Amino acid sequence: METPHPAPSQHRPIPGLTKLGAATIAFGLVFDLSEHSFAAGTAATGFTLGEHAAHLVVLVGMILGLAGVIVDGVRHPGRPARSEGSDPRAVR
Repeated sequence: METPHPAPSQHRPIPGLTKLGAATIAFGLVFDLSEHSFAAGTAATGFTLGEHAAHLVVLVGMILGLAGVIVDGVRHPGRPARSEGSDPRAVR
């Protein structure tokens, strides 16, 4: 008697560029938190250069993450976005 094989997983690995974007966002958030916590005189003078740089790092991380998702979608076209309602034999 043969043991049944599990069904193949439908989950795809997270793209590397998206992982890099997430790591960049995490670094940017820590950088931003430290800048807002330790920067002196921000209430009277506005944002410091370090705070602007921290926000830019987070923005770059968001762009990298989105680019990773888009590149993965372009590389693997034809995957159904969702299986709900896609049965051609469905009674309508």
